[in-house]
Amino acid sequence: MKLKLQTWGLLFMLIMVSCSSSDDSPAPSNQANISGSVNLYDESTTLVDKSNMTVRVLGTTPVITALTDADGKFVLTNVSFGTYTLEYEKTGYGTYQKTGLVHGNNGQATFITATPSLGRLSTTGITDLTANTENNQVIISMTTNPAGSAENRRYVRFFLSTDSTVSNTNYSYYSQVYGAQINPFEKTITQAELVSAGFTSGQQVYVRVYGESFWDNAYDLADMSRRIFPNLNLNTVPAVSFNVP
Repeated sequence: MKLKLQTWGLLFMLIMVSCSSSDDSPAPSNQANISGSVNLYDESTTLVDKSNMTVRVLGTTPVITALTDADGKFVLTNVSFGTYTLEYEKTGYGTYQKTGLVHGNNGQATFITATPSLGRLSTTGITDLTANTENNQVIISMTTNPAGSAENRRYVRFFLSTDSTVSNTNYSYYSQVYGAQINPFEKTITQAELVSAGFTSGQQVYVRVYGESFWDNAYDLADMSRRIFPNLNLNTVPAVSFNVP
């Protein structure tokens, strides 16, 4: 009888331990943190204060946000697993978006290894613009305010289209960012470059120019339908046209 009581007692203890262990186990989580960092610059190439940029997870309710610290680091806490767009914003800067961020693919926190370099809004305006065809090339001449110099380089970007209303949101082609060290600044486009951009010989093409920042904060929309240029200075002159050589 004593042996049976000991056996039942041991069995009861094992059952209690098993139940206790099961009850205390945390349920699997479907949330984790997203962390990363940014580098902030003026409209040229000088590194500036990295703090107090707001980073938000679009599509969350309420919207999950964080502020960058002095090192540009941020942590977005308890974000449900999924695919998101992060938006970065700070007064004096154009917004920037990081699209298609897959979070929690392995059930763990996400660390964004790529550190975006983001710049301030451009203060460069365009006050004059001409486009002239010479031989098999087009010379675009633009005057900036302030004027560009070796000590005060200004940055510009131009957009091309067969539509006279060409702009930063209505274009067939956009250029890279160019640094202007002289006023007016001239950019030569060859016939081959224009053909490569999708234009044909004899076609009338319109060009519009904007002041830009070295770090342009440009990004593609999530559906890849258009590229956004947040740092452009919209103080510019009307478009001018030329005929493709």
